[in-house]
Amino acid sequence: MTLLFLYGSVNLSAENSREIFFDDFENGLEKWDLNNPAKLPIIDSGNDEHGKALSLVPGGHNVHALIKNSDGWTNIKIEGDVLFPDDEHNYLGFIYNYNVRGTRVDYGCIYIKGNGSYVRVNPHRDGHVSRVLHEEYRTPLTGDAAIVPGEWQHFKMEVMGTVCHFYVGDMETPKLTFDFHEFSSGRVGFEPRVSGSECWIDNISVSSISGFHYEGPVLPEGIDHKPHQLITDWDAIGPFRRRVDSIEKDVFSSNQTYTEVRTNSRWIPFEADGRGCVVSGKIIEWMSGRNYAYFHSEIIAAKSQKSKLQFSTTNDLQVWINGRPVGEIGRTQFAWYDFWENPQHAGGEMEVTLKKGANHLVILDRGLGFKGYSGDGFYARIALEE
Repeated sequence: MTLLFLYGSVNLSAENSREIFFDDFENGLEKWDLNNPAKLPIIDSGNDEHGKALSLVPGGHNVHALIKNSDGWTNIKIEGDVLFPDDEHNYLGFIYNYNVRGTRVDYGCIYIKGNGSYVRVNPHRDGHVSRVLHEEYRTPLTGDAAIVPGEWQHFKMEVMGTVCHFYVGDMETPKLTFDFHEFSSGRVGFEPRVSGSECWIDNISVSSISGFHYEGPVLPEGIDHKPHQLITDWDAIGPFRRRVDSIEKDVFSSNQTYTEVRTNSRWIPFEADGRGCVVSGKIIEWMSGRNYAYFHSEIIAAKSQKSKLQFSTTNDLQVWINGRPVGEIGRTQFAWYDFWENPQHAGGEMEVTLKKGANHLVILDRGLGFKGYSGDGFYARIALEE
């Protein structure tokens, strides 16, 4: 019989862990896969306690160190130490649930910002950052958790399935708990910022765990997602290199096939994430130039009526109702989960006329791709009369 004892918000069963990996970088980099070795050197830290460390040097779009044979890892705790030698733009990105599907690379990422001293959620989809879809998770690091240039700081991540708890300094209470990554396992590693200065890591350990150490409310405090007030049930089609005229002119049909550049596409079911965000970056490709995707949802109206469609979006959107164009919504810097009730996070809206019964909403989402450095997604809701 297994006994589970809880004390406050701490799950003591999480302490029953088994170490499966450790590296203090004193004996080379045989345990790591490096995609740009010149940017990932072992250095002398100048500190007797730490000795050698791994430096992660910015080098453009893609620099990372992944632990070898970590494919399929889940239910793990990763701990280590980090130092930012300079007070310049820099970060340490923790990579988890790293997956390669065809030409796409998708992974969870939470980073510690050295200058600025905060943590932030930043999943990568097709290699494209998406931090602006998750601004509610940005959390300052203060007190014992603060980042001080030239001083080592301890960090810890616990990953179980799609959920990550992220700790800095205080190993009892995480700085944030992130529940909305789409992959439940994958490779583990680290990355630096695209540009700026380096960071150093040391004493990296990975252990298997049977539960989270922390079992309290969602962190940071104050987040109140309300997906039930948003449009969350969608169909999607794409990605495309350009707009598809026939999709825009058709009234939605789930059985219709569309062809672009000898590629046949059909509508597929697509759910918003647990916050209610339509993460279009799950479909839109960044590197290939296939930056267009369409989304459809059915709206049931009890009577013919005028209604408001409301959005918060990081991409420009074009909107059709029942095959007729009704307008455009411009992008904003962030996509906010509370846009319709928080004036500081206001998005865009348009008035539409709905017929009694089923109405087909179609949205064209063009990703920023190489023209921007952001994230692809939106929130949508409709204000229906009672």
